[in-house]
Amino acid sequence: MRGDKCIFLNDDKKSIKWYSRNYFFAVTFAIVIINFIVFFTYGSPPGGVIYKQPEWNSFSITNLLIAMSHCYMHLSSQHCALNMLCFFVAGIYLERKTGSLRLLALVIVMTAFTAFATAANYISLRAIGFSGVNYGIYGFIITDYLFMLFEREKRSMFNIISGAIVLALIYFAMCFNGGTSTVSFVPYPYDLTHNIGHASGFVVGLLVGLYEGIILLIEKLSRKKDEKGDPKTGMEQ
Repeated sequence: MRGDKCIFLNDDKKSIKWYSRNYFFAVTFAIVIINFIVFFTYGSPPGGVIYKQPEWNSFSITNLLIAMSHCYMHLSSQHCALNMLCFFVAGIYLERKTGSLRLLALVIVMTAFTAFATAANYISLRAIGFSGVNYGIYGFIITDYLFMLFEREKRSMFNIISGAIVLALIYFAMCFNGGTSTVSFVPYPYDLTHNIGHASGFVVGLLVGLYEGIILLIEKLSRKKDEKGDPKTGMEQ
């Protein structure tokens, strides 16, 4: 496929398969467009057409579905624009690294887990916006970057520099509170620690990245063992 060899389109350290190929950042652009369409077509809650009032003080499938739909709603144009700017930066980086379909799977997983954490406590049931999913992606990027630093086969100057830039922007996003009416910046991740939707998404993203990193590391060690042959017999395979 054209573009597979382009370092800006696909990470040259990954194996290009149908599930790991970057289809010209299709998922990143699609998610951004969908969020803007939902906001400008249906409006912001509580007056928005597709906004639903959750059931209080009880976990239910209804609350879970409502919370999932709320991930794609925003309170204002500023709220939507800031969330989509953050996702666009993280999505472009991750879609190049992992591929379009894997990014889509991660977005679906993070939407479900963020919605579950939100629906499980009545405090956050009114939470609106894509930032919980963003924080899950942040957590995944952090673990992916750390694993990359310790694996020579995945390291490249381009990956190290681009990853460092994205991590710096993630730190900035965590310290920057765009809010819906005020704007502020603090030197610690206030936006992470004071929002259960953000924190739950971030933790799940870290765990998903950790799980994938460990699985890939085990597969790598297994391949090396197979290449060296069975140590019990000393025979090459």
